[in-house]
Amino acid sequence: MARPARPILSLQAATFGERQLSTTTTRIDLELPRGGITLVQVDDEIDAAALVDLCIGLTAPTDGRVRFLGVDWQSRGPRAQLMRRRRIGTVVQTHVWPAHMNVFDAVLVARFYHFDRPRAEVIAEATALARLFGLPGLPVGRRETTPRRALIRAACVRGFLGAPDLIVVQDQALEATADLAVPLAQAIVEALDRGATVLWIVESLAAEAARFVTPDQVFRLGDQGLVQVRRR
Repeated sequence: MARPARPILSLQAATFGERQLSTTTTRIDLELPRGGITLVQVDDEIDAAALVDLCIGLTAPTDGRVRFLGVDWQSRGPRAQLMRRRRIGTVVQTHVWPAHMNVFDAVLVARFYHFDRPRAEVIAEATALARLFGLPGLPVGRRETTPRRALIRAACVRGFLGAPDLIVVQDQALEATADLAVPLAQAIVEALDRGATVLWIVESLAAEAARFVTPDQVFRLGDQGLVQVRRR
């Protein structure tokens, strides 16, 4: 008998520290099956960002375990964590725009340094994604001189570039940009077709882009952790 497929991401009794909208310690149990999409509703943007950091190993749970590809993030040192994190794409606005880099380089840097792909090939893929998300190409200025609209779309390019195994989308980072709904859903569907796993953290399960995808599982983050819900 074949063994069950190992989840891409597993949170086992993983606890937040302090949350913005709750005075209780929140314990999270979650498994993301390979090649599936999971929606998680998180009401507060700061809590949503904290959940992203927990999943990708940037912060440690106060208790419990977070495993990516079967390995506990906390069992690896910073360099090994960084090497594993290269297999994750994130659509966020934190930790992604270093002051010493322009936006163009910040989008491409992980794919240049971590994967043996020709520069022209990576740029061509990034340009195609930029056009999908409504940009003529990748912005070349620094964060402080780049319009907010372009930064939001560049974050989308960065998250989907390079066929990552896991894509984590923090919907709040998109600032309810309605015209991103269709291209975001299209990028997610194409990623799923390639076998990627998608964790989509939304402020509302009625988010515009979420109407265009059929999730495998849907949760809401509450005081008692993640509660499985049915999307209307």
